[in-house]
Amino acid sequence: MRFIPGGRVARRAVAATMLAGVCVGVAACTGEPAPIVTESPTGGTVVVPTEAAASTPSAAPTALTDDELLAMMPEGSERADVYGAMMTATFFLEQYAPMFHTGDTRVWEALSAEGCEYCADALANAERVRDEGWTARGGEITVDAGQTQAALTSDSEATVVVQSRIEDAFLTDDGGVEAQTGESRSVTYAFNLTVADSRWVVTEVASES
Repeated sequence: MRFIPGGRVARRAVAATMLAGVCVGVAACTGEPAPIVTESPTGGTVVVPTEAAASTPSAAPTALTDDELLAMMPEGSERADVYGAMMTATFFLEQYAPMFHTGDTRVWEALSAEGCEYCADALANAERVRDEGWTARGGEITVDAGQTQAALTSDSEATVVVQSRIEDAFLTDDGGVEAQTGESRSVTYAFNLTVADSRWVVTEVASES
């Protein structure tokens, strides 16, 4: 079983560019809240507890509305400022493992901009796990919020860099054979985000262990 969820996108030149010029720390990046107004339905997902990951996932359910999506996201992610971009990037990354555990790809789809290769690759892998009837466990990504860096690059674009820890990941195939598909490690992720449909979406991700 050669499939490995959580494969890294190693683009050091891109990551270096995205890292340049960001402000350091949350305190340096926050300002007065500027709420993003939501108007039309999009997708979302429900984060399930880790202990539920051992169950066989079912097909992805019907898309959620924007209101339902924002209700699930951390406070501040609705803001149109750099803090909202930081909260959105962190939430997006932390949905990676639950997407594989449950087969529910709606948050990933809703927060991925068209043309985001990293986003599309992860989505395709999660769909394969679901459609093949495999079971994923582990692989949770924990972000060190105190190390997050971010900056607005225009009125509607932002760069966010986070330090994270990824746990060991495992896949069990439809025959009941489990294999380890990822090892615990520290990873730096650099995000580009833009405001689309009145909320932040991820346009590019680079990572480096």
